[in-house]
Amino acid sequence: MKKAYILIILIIFLPASSLLAQSQDDSSQSREYKIKAAFLYHFLKFVDWPKERTVTDDESIVIGIIGKNPFGGAFESVKNKKVKGKDTIIKYFRGFNELKKIEEENSSEYENIVEELRKCHLVFICSSEEDSLADIIKLVKNHNILTVGETPGVLEVNGIINFLIEENKVRFEINLNTARESKLVIRSQLLRLAKNIIEDK
Repeated sequence: MKKAYILIILIIFLPASSLLAQSQDDSSQSREYKIKAAFLYHFLKFVDWPKERTVTDDESIVIGIIGKNPFGGAFESVKNKKVKGKDTIIKYFRGFNELKKIEEENSSEYENIVEELRKCHLVFICSSEEDSLADIIKLVKNHNILTVGETPGVLEVNGIINFLIEENKVRFEINLNTARESKLVIRSQLLRLAKNIIEDK
């Protein structure tokens, strides 16, 4: 069991850790988001979706990014990799306030965007959306989506995973209650690596 646990740590952390050794031309933000991109990719490996959201042979696993995109080219290192034998694609969505403006101007366009958002398997909520966390999570609730944020309060408004920066390292915390409500199964290997877990006993 101990050997298996060590192997999981290596699988998850080495791709991210190796990014820290890049040239000094890389900004700290660039390195941070390359690490977060690697984490998002690995989260997909250790989370199981309900049968109704299982990806078929001709479908892809979708990561949605909502808000002001901080990643730049951070997903280049993972974009051609498969998860559970499936292709992974990244989709970008405008921030919540912009979506509300679209709703006022063109309700059908808004509904199409929301429908695409709800088709994602993982939705990452950018820090630009800190004031709209609850609204965004409510928008995708009951659609079996792994919601991931990077600002204080994400777990408190029923997000599932939140990134933390501690001692210049990217860590994460998990709201296991919300994951279960969303019918997502987070495997024990990932739970062991979380900095903090919210769970009703």
